[in-house]
Amino acid sequence: MLSTHSVHIAFKPEAKVSALAISMSGDVAVWAEAGGKLFIAQNSDGLLKPSTSWQAPALIRKAIIRGNQVFVLDDEYGLTCLNLEGTPLWQIEIGAGGFGLHQLPSQLAIIDGLGRLQMFGYDGKSIELHGEFKDILRCIAIGEYLILAHESGQVQALQNGMTVWSRPIRGDTGESITCLGSDASQNLVIGREGYALVSGDEEVLEIEIWDLKQNVLIYRDELKSRLLHAIPAEKGLFCGFDNGQVTEYFPGQPSYTFEPRITSSYPIQNLLFRNGCIAASSWFYIYGLDVNGREWKIEHQGMPHFLEASRDGSVCLFAGEDQNDWTDIEPIGGFSFNEEVIEIDESELTLWFEKTEETIQLSAEELYRVDDEMNSFFSEDELESMQNTQPADVGLDALHDALDGDFGESQQASEDGALDIDTEVLLAELDDAITQMALLPSEDLLEELNTEIGEVIVPRAVSGEDQHLKADADGSAIITLDGSNSFDPQERIHTWSWIESSGKEIASSAKVRVRIPRGSHSFELRICDRDGQWSSDSLHILIE
Repeated sequence: MLSTHSVHIAFKPEAKVSALAISMSGDVAVWAEAGGKLFIAQNSDGLLKPSTSWQAPALIRKAIIRGNQVFVLDDEYGLTCLNLEGTPLWQIEIGAGGFGLHQLPSQLAIIDGLGRLQMFGYDGKSIELHGEFKDILRCIAIGEYLILAHESGQVQALQNGMTVWSRPIRGDTGESITCLGSDASQNLVIGREGYALVSGDEEVLEIEIWDLKQNVLIYRDELKSRLLHAIPAEKGLFCGFDNGQVTEYFPGQPSYTFEPRITSSYPIQNLLFRNGCIAASSWFYIYGLDVNGREWKIEHQGMPHFLEASRDGSVCLFAGEDQNDWTDIEPIGGFSFNEEVIEIDESELTLWFEKTEETIQLSAEELYRVDDEMNSFFSEDELESMQNTQPADVGLDALHDALDGDFGESQQASEDGALDIDTEVLLAELDDAITQMALLPSEDLLEELNTEIGEVIVPRAVSGEDQHLKADADGSAIITLDGSNSFDPQERIHTWSWIESSGKEIASSAKVRVRIPRGSHSFELRICDRDGQWSSDSLHILIE
């Protein structure tokens, strides 16, 4: 058994999600889709429901909710301020388009498409910068400070547009800043990668923690993996690495201590800490620890690139894609950190996004009952005629006769050569023919239709059930991909194709055996018949 949170489909996008945000109260959420369309959802009876939308000039890179306003950055025009009704209040053109948008207490920081900094107030007024800031690769806000990391490896702290702290570049050949973050005391956390001096040498990976107010380095240590995320914990900080580990660091004397919290097999994409709970997205999953230290896991149909939550963790949204253009758009999922975790079988992790709408099943009495309310629409003669009608063993010939057969005296040629057809008689005969066809046994009717129309039926791909296997000693396992249960009533399947999650074809036969490493894998089966009709089906395989 496995612990998880109860998950639901919060929204169903029609295109790839490019931005996602939620207000601190959890009463407002926005998401943007490819093509530049922004959707605004508001709380209604305890649920977030879409209320309006707005079309941006281009792809939306980032959205921020502040009070009753939404700030949207697109990569062509620039910055737009909207109210919650989706009406633009003001717009600012950014010369090279927008790339990054960051929120400070009284200001907005924008990184344009060329890596240059611009700053604006929440009223849209420009804020003067004391210097030129360019070649910016990373940017975060820590309290009143705006932290910039440049291509050269230099890191700066700005306050009201002025540089108040700068970290010198380390290393003879430069360095790369892999992470900017903060701890519970609003100290700056830096992940760095020092370039190797000699080809073949290992590059140095380190973590640094700086007290910005005192301009003091308070901690530095080597790492075994690149630091990708650093967020405040209750006392210290949580760090997410590219080896899939999440570690908690505790300040102390003489130095920091640390403990592992979450383990994944893939790099950490997002890291959140809300109301004593921690969550990290990695690959197709969200891993977490609740306030009692219980581990839980959520699976998504796509890789969750976005993970956002309200201040108290009562509303959490996540979104991402599976990088496969042949599958449907992945939904935006929702759950609450504050709800108790539940125990399920691991095979049930996908049920929340695989559920289909349930149809209401009617009883035989409801299906075939006589509806007396419809009698008011017919005359007494029509009612008597319907009651006296007896089933007839007829096929499509009756319909043909009604369409181009003999219509009796109602069909006469006018002086100009046009047919003078009594439409009431024609419709009556058509109704009779269709009614008689409806009384045919279903097998006879299908045979008639296939004979008359020559319908081409689309083949159906069947990739098989999801698989959960144990890895061999070398960390891999041999699996069988079997699509032989795919079928075509007309036996016209012409090609088979197995596609891995990267979009690469790995086999062109119905059945294939492959060796795959430990982790979660997705495969898609595509089949095509001789007329070009095709269909696809996919499956997930977990190797532990």
